[in-house]
Amino acid sequence: MLKNYLKTALRNLSRNKVYSILNVLGLALGIGCALVIYKVIVFENSFDKHQENFEKIYRIVHQSIRAGEVEKGMGTPHPVGPSVKQDFPEVEHVARTHYDWGNQINVKDGTDIKKFLLEEGVVYTENSFFNIFTVEFLAGDPETVLTEPNTAVISASESRKLFGKSEGEEAEVMGETFNVGNLQDFKIVGVIADPPEATNFKFTILLEYTSQKAMNPYFNEGNSWNSTSSNTNTYFLAGTGFHRDAFDNKMLDFVEKNYEKGASERRRFVSQPLSEIHFDDEYGNYVYSTSPALIKALAVIAIFLVLTACINFINLATAQAASRSKEIGIRKAIGGYSRQLVIQFFTEITLITLVALFCSLAIAEFLFVQLEDVIRTRLTLDLFVGFETIGFLVVLLVLVSFLSGFYPSILLSGMNTVKALKSKISAKEHSGGLNLRKALVVAQFTISQFLIIGTVIISAQMRYFMEKDLGFEKEAIIKSYLPERDEVKNARFKSLMLENPAIENITFSLSSPTGNSNSHSNFNYPPLNVEDDFNASFKTCDEEYMKLYGLELLAGRNIRKNDSSNYVVVNQKIADLMGFKDNYAGALGERLTSGWRGYNLKVIGVMKDFHTQDLSEGFQYVLLLRDPDVYYEVAFKTREGANVKTAITQFEDSWEKVYPEFVMDWQFYDEELAENYEQEQSVATLMTTFSAVSIIIGCLGLYGLIAFISANRTKEVGIRKVLGASILSIIGKFTKEVFVLVIVAFLIAAPAAYYILNQWLNDYQFRIDIGIGFFAVAFIVTLLIAALTVSHRTISTALINPATTLKDE
Repeated sequence: MLKNYLKTALRNLSRNKVYSILNVLGLALGIGCALVIYKVIVFENSFDKHQENFEKIYRIVHQSIRAGEVEKGMGTPHPVGPSVKQDFPEVEHVARTHYDWGNQINVKDGTDIKKFLLEEGVVYTENSFFNIFTVEFLAGDPETVLTEPNTAVISASESRKLFGKSEGEEAEVMGETFNVGNLQDFKIVGVIADPPEATNFKFTILLEYTSQKAMNPYFNEGNSWNSTSSNTNTYFLAGTGFHRDAFDNKMLDFVEKNYEKGASERRRFVSQPLSEIHFDDEYGNYVYSTSPALIKALAVIAIFLVLTACINFINLATAQAASRSKEIGIRKAIGGYSRQLVIQFFTEITLITLVALFCSLAIAEFLFVQLEDVIRTRLTLDLFVGFETIGFLVVLLVLVSFLSGFYPSILLSGMNTVKALKSKISAKEHSGGLNLRKALVVAQFTISQFLIIGTVIISAQMRYFMEKDLGFEKEAIIKSYLPERDEVKNARFKSLMLENPAIENITFSLSSPTGNSNSHSNFNYPPLNVEDDFNASFKTCDEEYMKLYGLELLAGRNIRKNDSSNYVVVNQKIADLMGFKDNYAGALGERLTSGWRGYNLKVIGVMKDFHTQDLSEGFQYVLLLRDPDVYYEVAFKTREGANVKTAITQFEDSWEKVYPEFVMDWQFYDEELAENYEQEQSVATLMTTFSAVSIIIGCLGLYGLIAFISANRTKEVGIRKVLGASILSIIGKFTKEVFVLVIVAFLIAAPAAYYILNQWLNDYQFRIDIGIGFFAVAFIVTLLIAALTVSHRTISTALINPATTLKDE
C-alpha cells in the first residue's frame, strides 16, 4: 500500500512541475533560514558549556555608586582574589586573570628573531585557573604549571605558529623560551589543546600572574586596592555551603574590611554566574556579549519564516483543488475512502517537504558562508555530531508536513463525488474559500512588511551612527599602538613623521576619543558640598591631541608641553556640574580633588562635549591631562588632498628607524569606529537577509492566490471582455484586489513594528525618530513587489480569447 502511495505521489508531483517547484522553493527557503537561526542560537547558548564545573564557576564584578549612579564593570583590584580565598571557606578555588591585548611575541630561530604581533592577546593567570576551568593538557603537569615567575603555558596552535611545529609535534616546545613585548622572557612549562570556539576564555598564551609587573605599570606589586582595570578579573569555584545571595551580602563586610568604614555605600563586589557572562552587556567580558533579546528575536523570525512557508504551501495546494477534482471523484467512486485520500495527500506533502529539507541544507551552508562575518564564526551543519541537528530537522519535517498538509488534505478528501465527476467544484466550498486564502496571504505580507519596516529603521539607525557629529574628527586619521614610553624616541619619531608634507599632525595619547583603553578615576568639586565623588574618564595626551582630533575649546587654553599632570582640560559636562554652564571662563583656575594619583587638579580649559563611547551611552565626564608615562597610542592625520599611501610609507620608514625591534601595525580610525557597532550591523544584515527571504516566500504565496483567482474567474473575464471591458480594466481589477490585501497587511504590521522598534531604539541615548517615511518606504516597496508578482498571471488571464473560456457553456 505504501509503495502505491509513493508511486501515485511521485506521478502527481511530476505532472504538476510548476506547483511542485514553487512549493519546494518556498519550503526550502523557510526551512533553510530556520536551520541557520537554530544553529546560531545553539552556538550562542553553548558558550563555555564544555566546562565541567559550569554550574559552580562565578566571576566577581564591581559596582561603583557615585552621585546616585551605578557604574558596573568586570574589573577587580589585584588583591581581591587572594583575600576572597582567605575570607570565604565556601569558595574552593580562586584564580585571577589579567588579559593584555595586542602583544608582540619574539622567538629566537638560530641567529634570527621571528616576530609575531598577536591579533588577540596574552593572559596572566595562576595555577588555580586549571582547578576551576576545564583545560586539556598535551604536555606539562597541571598541578605545578605557572607556579614560578616567567613561566608560560601555550596552546597547540601557538606551538605550530611560533615554533613551526607540525601537528602531533606540539609538545616538543617544552622548555623553549619566547619574549613578550621586548621586555620579558618566558619559559614554556605546559602545552594545552586549543580552546573551543564557543568560549569567553580564548586563551592561547597563559603567563604566570606576577610576571606582569614588567609590562603593566598599574600592577604595583599586585597589592593596590584602589587600582581597577577591566582587564583584571577574578573567578572562583563555589564549594560546599556556597549560596550566592549570602555571599554577596558578606561581600559588603569584605569591602568595609579592606577599604574604610562606609565604603560599601560607594563600592560593591558581587558574584556573577558563568552562565550569565556571555549574555551580559553591563559588565562585559573578554570576547563579546550577545543580547538575549537578539536571540529571542531570531527565534521569532525563524517561526515567522516557517509559518510563511507553510501558508505558501496551503495557498498553492488549495489552488490545485479544481484541477484534481476528477481524480478525487474517480478515486471515491471506485471505493476509495477519505482516510486513504488523506494519507495519499500527506504522502505527497511529506515528499515535497523532504525534498525541500534536502534543498534547505544547501541553502543553509550557503548562508553560513555569506554570514560568517556577521555570526563571528563559520558554522557548519555537523549533522552527525551529537545528532541534535538531525533531531531538529526531523521535528521540523513532521511539523511542517502537518501544518502544511492538514488543511489541504482534509479539504481535498472531503470533495463531493458527484460534483467532482461533473467538474462542478465550487471554489468557495471545495478550494479552501477565497476569504481564507486571502487571510493567509495577508498573514504572509504582514510578516514580510514587519521585517521590511524593521530592516529600514535599523539601517537608518546605523546610518545615524556613522554620520552623526561625534564632537571630534575621524577622517584621514591613522592610528597605531605605541611600543615604548620613551620621550626621546617618541620625539624623534614625531620629527621624522613631520618631515613629510603629506602628514599634517601627530599626537601621542593613552587612546583615541573613543578608544578601548581608558583610565577612570573619581573627582569632586569641594564647593558642591556633596559627599559622593563623580566618576570621570581621564585621557592622558600631549599638546597636539585636541588639534588633531578637532576638539573644540570653549574657554581657557590647551595642554602645553611642559604642563604638569595636575593641569586639566575638562569637558562641558564637568563645567556644568561645577556651576559654570553659562560662564565657562569662570571655571578656569578652579580646583578639583581626585583619586588620580592623589592629585589636586587645576582647570586650565573647558572643551565642548564629545562622545567617548558608542551612542547607546550619553556623554561622560572627561578630563584631558599630560602624562607621557601612560601614552600607549600614536595617531597622525594626513593633509587634505595629500596622498595617503605616501603618508603611510613615511610612517613605516619612521617606525623602522625608531622602533625596529617592534612589529608595525596601523588602522584607519573611521574603520575602528565602525567596529563599535558590529552587533547592530549584524542585526541589520540578518534582518535584510531574512526580510528578502520572507518577501520571496510571500510572493510565491501571492502567485498561488492569483493563480487560484485566475483559474476560477476565467469565465468572468471572458464575459467582461465580450461586454466590452478592456484588458487594462481587467488587469486593474485583479491588481486592486491584491493591493487591498497589501494595505490590510500594512495596517496590521505598521503598529506592531512601531511599538517593537521604538522599544529597541529606547536603549540608545542618541537615536533617530521613527517618522512616517520609514513606513511609506516599506509600503511602496511591498506594493511594487506585489504588482510585479501578479503582473504575469493577470496579463495572461486577461489576454485569453473569450471563445475559449465560454465554449463549455
